Amino acid sequence: MSRLHVIVHPVKKELRRDKCGFDHTPADDFVKSQWQNCTKSVVYLIYRWLIALFFTAVVIDSMLEKEEGSSTNFWLYFIYLTNWGVMLCMLTNLLGAILVTTWHFHPEYADNLLNMESLTSPFVIYWGMHIISLVLSIVITVIYWSVLYDAAESSLNATNVLTHACNSIFMFIDLLIVAHPLRLLHMFLPALFGIIFAIFSVIYQTCGGKNRRGKPYIYHVIDWREPLNATLVVLGVLLLTCCIYLILFTIYKLRTLLYRRINNASYYFPTTTPHTGGAEKSANGTLPKTVKGTGIQHSPSGISMVFGNFNTPAGYHNEAFTSSTEKLERY
Repeated sequence: MSRLHVIVHPVKKELRRDKCGFDHTPADDFVKSQWQNCTKSVVYLIYRWLIALFFTAVVIDSMLEKEEGSSTNFWLYFIYLTNWGVMLCMLTNLLGAILVTTWHFHPEYADNLLNMESLTSPFVIYWGMHIISLVLSIVITVIYWSVLYDAAESSLNATNVLTHACNSIFMFIDLLIVAHPLRLLHMFLPALFGIIFAIFSVIYQTCGGKNRRGKPYIYHVIDWREPLNATLVVLGVLLLTCCIYLILFTIYKLRTLLYRRINNASYYFPTTTPHTGGAEKSANGTLPKTVKGTGIQHSPSGISMVFGNFNTPAGYHNEAFTSSTEKLERY
């Protein structure tokens, strides 16, 4: 198999109808890092709460920010796409931290998660929010610094950098760390979010709304008094959104490729595989082909979905076993 084939996901497979949905196994990919080698990671748990608290602090700071010459009306904070973006980043990472915390401290929840055949609502919501906040943060950064930033009107202070640069940097780093996937057809999520904001801006301006500087629009580049220009800008932003998503999808594929290379793509059979006596592992770290598995699905981390805990003469041990599954060991 060529390297190009490994990096570029087959288009036919990515464009299947089921790839537009939100089913994914194993479900524990949403509470684990791509790079952790154990079932639960304290480091990843701490990381999730740190990034959640960071975005919470950014939202609070941006709400308290007072620009000279701007309206003091607090509710005008919620008309800007930038603030929609940082608030979504905050909510996404808070939900992610809660899910990882629950996974870490509640073994019975972990057992149910490993046996889950389809994702429940919290994971679907988190997945969708993560996709939108990731792409949106980068779109905001690109558009703000290339089109909207005006040194004469906007101060280059900490709040400005946090909401228009650090947001995309932290979300991009998160893409490199998490274990859950990106799907090509999920491109519609950030595009749909952009369309919703465009519709909101039309309604807001039509109803006589003004921005913080008293202008009759939210952003001067989408002034609906000139509908053709505003429409072209919206279409351009949607095109930019799709291009950024394709780049991020490629980076996701490179992430998984690097993970497989580092781990030599070695997957072990379930711990219920019959012991074959003195059978040794082959050179690549796998069991001999004569050993038959049970057909139980594994997570990409190589952790078995079987909860029995025992040691064989060959030294195999099920890391997924927890005290809550002790009774299952007898059956």
